[in-house]
Amino acid sequence: MAVDLGTVLLDPDEIDDVMGTSGSEVVDEGDAPDDTIDADPPECHGLVYIAGEIEYAPTNFTEMRWRIVGADNVSSVVEMAAQLPSVANADEFIDKQAKAWEGCRDEVITSKDKVSGSTTQDRVTAVKTRPHTVIASALTESTQVRCQHVLQAVSNVILDVSACGDSVSAPAEAIASKLADRVQPG
Repeated sequence: MAVDLGTVLLDPDEIDDVMGTSGSEVVDEGDAPDDTIDADPPECHGLVYIAGEIEYAPTNFTEMRWRIVGADNVSSVVEMAAQLPSVANADEFIDKQAKAWEGCRDEVITSKDKVSGSTTQDRVTAVKTRPHTVIASALTESTQVRCQHVLQAVSNVILDVSACGDSVSAPAEAIASKLADRVQPG
């Protein structure tokens, strides 16, 4: 199934509606994976980073769009959609990441920005898997901000959403649900 990924991602106003915030703006966006952090343990990279070269380069994705949306010291959301060659490829990707994420449960993941050298530590508090979906919850050690990360396959499209903030209970799941609705045909 071919999808115009430019129509899948939510705009800042839609993010505000889900997050219960206002004044969110696009901080950055792109259409290719990158590799700007190192994670320790390295197998947990995909749990704390979206659109990473490490996770997506081997998938032979055909298109990708990602966007970072944030509001002043309230919340941050990273949303990404990637089209893979087939439904089987998408399901295989989810299964592989679910196994990696399961191994990160109860771990403290240290992320180091390759440019600034700054580090962040996130404690993984829960990992849940469902058909075509894996969900992780984490707590940023320094700020005690709660984050949720959802990785979901809808047909041959991977939805990768991270949402941090304390305004709503399952923000990444709510955003991923809205993205999934836009992927479904008709």
